Order: sequence, then structure tokens, then C-alpha cells
Amino acid sequence: MFAEVSADVLEFNPFSAIGNDGFLLTAGTTDNYNTMTASWGTMGVLWGRNVIVAYVRKSRYTHQFLDKVKGFTCSFFGPEMKEALLWCGQHSGRESDKVFDSGLKPVPIPSPDGVDRITFKQAKMVFSCTKASVMEIEKKQFVLPEIQNHYRGGDYHTVYIGFIDTILMNQ
Repeated sequence: MFAEVSADVLEFNPFSAIGNDGFLLTAGTTDNYNTMTASWGTMGVLWGRNVIVAYVRKSRYTHQFLDKVKGFTCSFFGPEMKEALLWCGQHSGRESDKVFDSGLKPVPIPSPDGVDRITFKQAKMVFSCTKASVMEIEKKQFVLPEIQNHYRGGDYHTVYIGFIDTILMNQ
């Protein structure tokens, strides 16, 4: 089903994949996890490693899962899964089994720490990441005042920087 690929062979536009299409950010264990649709994120190189940077508001249910585990996955899908991503973005795992309700099929994948991470059978590409750093965004960090418009309720993001351990493509 999934095959590991090198970052050197990716033909991937992070601006459209993250900002337009969105992805599922998933954290937890195979017995207890949550996923959320994300459309804010960055990819690049930091500290000599390929990284994904995920931004998660403290109010999101997935936040508590990210804080408890060493890693997470970022799963990207084709356009046929747009409705499932919308569902996962509009519903909380606190109130329902949104994975079941959206039709997603969870799949465990191995990680360097020996604790399986979760992705989904329908994913086209998966980045499996180990948390390298966690930082809190605060109002005093904004240089441009208009950025505060994204935080009218004061629900600031936590920044999770993850080293990319593996990249998987669905065959």
C-alpha cells in the first residue's frame, strides 16, 4: 500500500497542498488518537533536517494529543477526499467519531520510537514526523498589528516543529 520515498523525488507544491487543499494532522496512539484538518503549515529545512511546522490552536482537541506523544503524521489526499477533509474540519473528535463518520480508514505506520503513528488508507502522501520543538505564539511576538486579526478571541496557536522521519506514497 504505502512505499517510502526520498524528499529528493517529490513533485509537491506546499502552497497549494497546505493552503488550498489542506491535510489531516493526526496524533496519538493506535488506541487513542485524533485528527484535524489543517490549512496552515510550513515545510522546509531547519537545524539541518527536513521539517514540517504545524500550527494548532489550544482549543483544538488534537492539541492535547500532540502534547502527549513524540510524533505525528501529516496526510495529504486527492480531490476525491475533499468532503472527508471538510467533515474533519467542521467536527470535533470530542463529540463524535469523525474518522468513522467521514469514511476514513485508519492505518498504523511504524515510527522511530517504536510507537505506531496513524495515517489513513486513502492518503496519497504521508509525512511521519518526530516533534523537535514546541513553541507558543503570543500577541507580543507580532511585528505587524494586522496579524492579531486572526486571533480576535485570543485562541493563539502552538507551533509544532517536526523532523520528517519518513515520506510515504500510496501505490
